[in-house]
Amino acid sequence: MIIKKLIGQTATYGVATIVARFIGFALTPYLTLKLSGAEYGVYSYYFGLIPFGLVILTAGMENGFFRFLNKCNTDADKNKLYGTVLSAVTVTSLSFFVLVSVFSPWIYHYINEYEVGHLSLIPIVAGIISLDAILAMPYARLRAESHTRLFVITKVVNVLVNVGFCLFFYSILPHFKNSAWLGWMWIEGYGAGYALLANLLASIFNFILLSSMLKNVKWGIDRPLLKKIFIFSLPLFLGGFGGTINEFIDRQLLLYLLPPGIGIEQVAIYSGVMKIAALMTLFLQMYRYAAEPFFLSEVKSADFKKANAEGLKYFTIASMAVFLIIVFYMDIFQYLVSGEEYREALFIVPVMLLSNILVGIYFNMSFWFKVTERTYFAILITFTGVIFTLLLNLLFIPSMGYVGSAYARLGCETAMVLLCYFLNQKYYPVPYDLKTIGLYGLIAAALYGLSVVVHISSVVPRLLFNTLLLGTFLMFFVQHEKINLRSILKK
Repeated sequence: MIIKKLIGQTATYGVATIVARFIGFALTPYLTLKLSGAEYGVYSYYFGLIPFGLVILTAGMENGFFRFLNKCNTDADKNKLYGTVLSAVTVTSLSFFVLVSVFSPWIYHYINEYEVGHLSLIPIVAGIISLDAILAMPYARLRAESHTRLFVITKVVNVLVNVGFCLFFYSILPHFKNSAWLGWMWIEGYGAGYALLANLLASIFNFILLSSMLKNVKWGIDRPLLKKIFIFSLPLFLGGFGGTINEFIDRQLLLYLLPPGIGIEQVAIYSGVMKIAALMTLFLQMYRYAAEPFFLSEVKSADFKKANAEGLKYFTIASMAVFLIIVFYMDIFQYLVSGEEYREALFIVPVMLLSNILVGIYFNMSFWFKVTERTYFAILITFTGVIFTLLLNLLFIPSMGYVGSAYARLGCETAMVLLCYFLNQKYYPVPYDLKTIGLYGLIAAALYGLSVVVHISSVVPRLLFNTLLLGTFLMFFVQHEKINLRSILKK
């Protein structure tokens, strides 16, 4: 079965993603303890800008690389393709870094009214964006050529270096701020700046680790080839930019629509709680690493519809299982954030998890317009989402704060999924198994509702009861899909 390969690749990339993300998740409670609410809000503000920059600088080239790799007949063609996309992204990334660094005083003057920290944070963030954009191309090649070992090692090391520098800056350096050999590193009140600096240093270290992918490259831009890639990728770039707006603009709107002191605190709480919901994004990320090269460069057109339908079904079932794990064991996952103000916002986590499930469903559905090269639909769908995001946030934030942002996100993702499905069925019908997906959705909703209704005050009995509910969902899956557990365990 063709879908077995996708599942296997997802599991392989999952090793890197899970290990790296869980190490990274350890930073959340640490930073929320070390930084004040306002400082963590500054960190979240700048961290939320990084995806915007990455989308702009990579310009959809990863998808273009995967799609055109399928059309390369020789190694020379593949090297020319890789050299072209890498050279193009490198030029734009270096230009971006220089421009932002030169104009950082003007940028800082514009945004400083929102109390966004030190001037030096602007070039630091620009450096992170530029390096990560350049490294996106070597990582795309690793995924396309199934070099999972180097992929796994570098991803994990990158996070370990980031965590190590954070521990140094916040737990070690303060004790040596008056010393002759380390005191020069200490800046009083730098706050969130050290967390961003740690991220930049980790990106530099990662760049060194992947330098072998930059050697023996046929540097230079093949203009006719780049034009073809650009025509294919431009709608995906615009759609990706719109998707990034949907993903991160709510934090910016919280800052701008609420009073300065309140706004930055709301951003901090919202971003902190989002780290728990990001466990769903963790699953989506490991799936994305495998699915993009799989559907865009490996699956033959004759097999695409069946594979895509099966991929959506199993992805959705797995997502519902992840949803139940998180909400059933919230007594444990709540420790990913520290501070009562963060834990008081845990009630919005289920809403945010549902939004992330819809992000994954849209990601699965979006392959139909990529393989048929009707990428202009990406613009229509994502900017429909942008309209919903802006309108709902503008409507909800003034009265509901971050709660309104959570529901606005859910409304946006729902609109995008429905529009993508409608267009798919009209132009390139994929036989998605909505009946089975709906059945699992109803069962997951019923089990979650039962957990809420049967309120057990003691933690241990509550966790045991929720474990029973989770086991019910998993056993239904095994029985309904006729999975031979004995055979799997033997393997």
